[in-house]
Amino acid sequence: MASLIDIISAMLVGSILLLVSIKAMDAGLQQFVNHNTDAIAQDELIGMTEIIQNDLRKMGYGIPEADQASIIQSAQSANIQFLSILNSADEIPDTVDYLVAELDTITFVDTLMVLYGITRTVKISGSSTVSGIVGVITNNDIFSYLDQMGEETAVVQSIKMVEVTLVAMNPNVYLSDEVIAANNAVDRMVEIQKLITGSYWRQTRVISKNLRR
Repeated sequence: MASLIDIISAMLVGSILLLVSIKAMDAGLQQFVNHNTDAIAQDELIGMTEIIQNDLRKMGYGIPEADQASIIQSAQSANIQFLSILNSADEIPDTVDYLVAELDTITFVDTLMVLYGITRTVKISGSSTVSGIVGVITNNDIFSYLDQMGEETAVVQSIKMVEVTLVAMNPNVYLSDEVIAANNAVDRMVEIQKLITGSYWRQTRVISKNLRR
């Protein structure tokens, strides 16, 4: 009888240890996967920031000062279009256009996250139009326009700087069983947001010398 009790006790202890080990492994896997995919998301954010900054610095390049008022063709929170001389073979203005639009929706159990794509379109005179998505973010209001004093302005002729704010997230976040099995949708959403909302954001101001003439 004593031996049977010892065997049962050993099995119970073994089962408990096994559950603890599985939970620890799950937590470790979650941390490992999220850390690595977060690093990838951060690298992608840096890459798209550099592309946008590089283009904005060319804003108005080669455009005569008398035509400065026409450099910025569109100045919206989700769209900017401007002129620049990119083709050195002529003096015909070329157009650079950035448009932010809804691209996809990611579902985390019963929580939805909207992803926006940043489409870059370059129209070079005498050449074909090149267009493509340079990155995926979670905010669609990425452009702010500032005057000489650094204050926001809606007057195109007063724009001297462009502020770019990009917010990215990790759509491949690993959800633990505890998060998936949360008691209700509200609790689950709170837990999911703890994992993804701290994602990454990058804000920068680009001053165009050609707008400050």
